[in-house]
Amino acid sequence: MKTGRLLKFHRPGGDVHVYLYLEGEAARAVLYLLAPGHEHAPVHEVRAGSAEQVEQEARAWIDAHYPRPS
Repeated sequence: MKTGRLLKFHRPGGDVHVYLYLEGEAARAVLYLLAPGHEHAPVHEVRAGSAEQVEQEARAWIDAHYPRPS
């Protein structure tokens, strides 16, 4: 059974939405940038052994590519 949740991050370049999926023992996250002029394809995907690992890696990727304003 698929289960999941949505995380939203507001950044200067646009909003980043992270869809976290749990499919049995597998966990993954698909990241989308919602910004004017940006296509609606995923900008990144993370796979790991646990939901906690996936979320941690997704947050680290967002901070590296779309940092918070100072």
